[in-house]
Amino acid sequence: MREILSPQEISHYKRDGYLVPDYRLSGERLAKLQQLTEQLVADNPTLLNKAIVGLHVPGAGPQGLKTTKDWVEVATDPDILDMVSQLIGPDLILWDCQMFYKRSGGGPATPWHRDGRYWPIKPLATTSVWIAVYDSVIENGCLRVIPGSHQKKEIGRHLKADREDTVFPQYLAEDEFDESQAKSVELKAGEMVIFDVYTIHGAEHNNGTRPRAGVSIRYIPSASHFDHDAADLEHARQYPGAAHQNRPLMLVRGVDRCGLNDFSRGHPVQTA
Repeated sequence: MREILSPQEISHYKRDGYLVPDYRLSGERLAKLQQLTEQLVADNPTLLNKAIVGLHVPGAGPQGLKTTKDWVEVATDPDILDMVSQLIGPDLILWDCQMFYKRSGGGPATPWHRDGRYWPIKPLATTSVWIAVYDSVIENGCLRVIPGSHQKKEIGRHLKADREDTVFPQYLAEDEFDESQAKSVELKAGEMVIFDVYTIHGAEHNNGTRPRAGVSIRYIPSASHFDHDAADLEHARQYPGAAHQNRPLMLVRGVDRCGLNDFSRGHPVQTA
């Protein structure tokens, strides 16, 4: 394992719950990511402006997604795994790789939320790596975070949204946080933000002239159990991208310390 993150960067992550590392995809890997994104968008036009789930496992998931195994290379990039290992340990399970693509000129907002509200992980521990496919700036709805909002390790009270201009239908109650403390995370293409499962984050509408695309890769330390049978089925009915009862898991580093994780569930059946 390479020590890509400096001690200062690791301290920043632990203090603020997020980190923009002094690291960027190489030109070749960025070009490949952009090519894969453009193909994904062309092949799945009805899923734009939504969370496009399970890029790395063709045939899995409830969205009928057309994708390719090339996304596995993105999700298991050795440098990314090295950085995540520095933050949550050497034994890693990849449980999601999804695309957030927002059209220009009015793409939907991402409501303020904590990711842990939705995920059947025990104990709850996940690090997400959000990579900017194109420049992600204020004008096109870059991510916003509340620094330090992870420290109490609370999910908070989420409410059902009754509006259709958001990526998903729930949001964190307004009395749970102080929006004046929010920081905009502007990224150049190939840069990334890494954040904790308890960190409050969201994004404005894309009112700019360029699309905003980010691939979010999610890992748990293998000491945690991704409990498929504890998935919130009602939320999945409201929001098909949240069908966690069939999320495919991949052990990408080390061993399964928990011993309870099911690495067969959710994977498409292979035929001879």
